Amino acid sequence: MKTLSDQAASAVKAKDVAEEKAEAAKAIKKVLEAEKKEAKEKMTQAQKELQDALATKAAEVKAADEKPYAEGVADVTTDYEKQDSEEVPNDITPKKASSYVPLADKSLDQIVQEIDAELATEKPTEMSSQQSSELQTQSTGVAEES
Repeated sequence: MKTLSDQAASAVKAKDVAEEKAEAAKAIKKVLEAEKKEAKEKMTQAQKELQDALATKAAEVKAADEKPYAEGVADVTTDYEKQDSEEVPNDITPKKASSYVPLADKSLDQIVQEIDAELATEKPTEMSSQQSSELQTQSTGVAEES
């Protein structure tokens, strides 16, 4: 009978140990779940902070991009207003006045016509000066032969 009572005592002891281990496992599980929840909250907070930082950085970049553009627009506007306020001197003939017109206001055809007109006036002058120098060279050569 002693063996039977020893076996019963061993069984009760084993049961108690098993229950203690089960309770310890439950406690460990609760602790791990709490740590998991805390880690999730930290991760969510970090993501929010990162999104805020990215939004702030995006706004800074946009502002940095817009500032030079706005300054450029202001410079162009100032230049345009300055160009509009420039006056052509009174002693300028219409042909000379056209040279004071900014190139941006002239059409390409107008520029080509002006260049052609200048070339046309320069060509006869060059030809006559070449012919007179040729005549002088020829007359000098004839005089030397005689």
